Amino acid sequence: MIISEDRLIEKCYGKSVELLLRNSHKYGTAAALPTDKAKHNLYTNIFGRDASICVLGMVASGDKKLLEIARTNLLTLARYQTKSGQIPSSVDPAKDKKFFYFLGSIDSTLWWLIAIDFYDRHAGDKALKSGLSANIKKALIWLFYQDTNADGLLEQGEACDWADNMPANGRTLYTNVLWYRALERFGFDRERKLASDGLNALFRPHEASTKRSLFFSQDRFHRLLELRIMKKLTDNVPYYLNYIGHKSASDRCDVYANALAILFGVASPARAKAIIRWLRNNKISRKYPAIVLFPPIEQKDYDWRPYMDEENKPYNYHNGGIWPFIGAFYVMALRKTGHLDLARKELARLADANRINNWQFNEWFHGKTGKPMGMHGQSWNAATFLLTYHYLKGDIVW
Repeated sequence: MIISEDRLIEKCYGKSVELLLRNSHKYGTAAALPTDKAKHNLYTNIFGRDASICVLGMVASGDKKLLEIARTNLLTLARYQTKSGQIPSSVDPAKDKKFFYFLGSIDSTLWWLIAIDFYDRHAGDKALKSGLSANIKKALIWLFYQDTNADGLLEQGEACDWADNMPANGRTLYTNVLWYRALERFGFDRERKLASDGLNALFRPHEASTKRSLFFSQDRFHRLLELRIMKKLTDNVPYYLNYIGHKSASDRCDVYANALAILFGVASPARAKAIIRWLRNNKISRKYPAIVLFPPIEQKDYDWRPYMDEENKPYNYHNGGIWPFIGAFYVMALRKTGHLDLARKELARLADANRINNWQFNEWFHGKTGKPMGMHGQSWNAATFLLTYHYLKGDIVW
């Protein structure tokens, strides 16, 4: 049965609310439907990053039940915060357990802070943020300690963010765009400017400006040396680099991180339009919005890791797979750069992806074939659809 784009979008909106209610309980929102496979792989846990991202869509919806669940998500994660301030990768409150993956999950703490700010601005409840002030302070202190070379950007180990089986390490674009947002929303103006300078210098090395830059005012010798190395290692691409390690870098396009750079204002309006133009020219939403890494890493490439053969072959999972929740951020980036009509069409395609197999809300799709893959009933697919729907309508602002 063929239905109009508007009807498909509205249908997906209702199904998204249903899924979020189904996946939530007294402790908060699980990452996916509680199938046996999901339980075995801990997808029934409350994940720091997933549940926090879900808060955004729940709050944007204005639905009273979802607002209550959003509040619960943030409080549950705060309850399992470590003494040093870190929000765990995931928690299982029913068993009173918390998990940190292999080398940690730096973006769990970042998304939790961003979600608290979003809740405070849009939920009509000012008590939560003030009640969590001590937790917020600890989380920020923990993050400041992740800046191990005092350059204003955060460092991380390999596979320490949402793409938890990929080689990104050192200073990653994704993590530091989130860091920029946290600094901005919690009033660290000088630190935000320093992070912005670093992002627009090292991650755009061929167009970096070294004059009147906070980033190059400290340890200038090593900063300029690193900039020269980055220029040699990378092509002059229109988007921000993926990650920068020790005398190494990746100039593949992290679509998620670049979309966030546009939404959060790291990218200038001109840079944002150039990024979108490149993404469209390279058809990163040819099947569905959107391929998350382009081009994917091949086994012959320098940044291939043996462990990637498990699930991250080219165009699979994090390595060029299609993730609907990231497609939602791409759609919002289209809107931010003035492509409202296109964003609306891409939102309908996102709804179509979630509809596959009778509204299965699949975790990801193969980047070339479009075959649905991964866990069913992904909560952040539903939540980011709600968020994007209301963002396109102008109901919420970043």
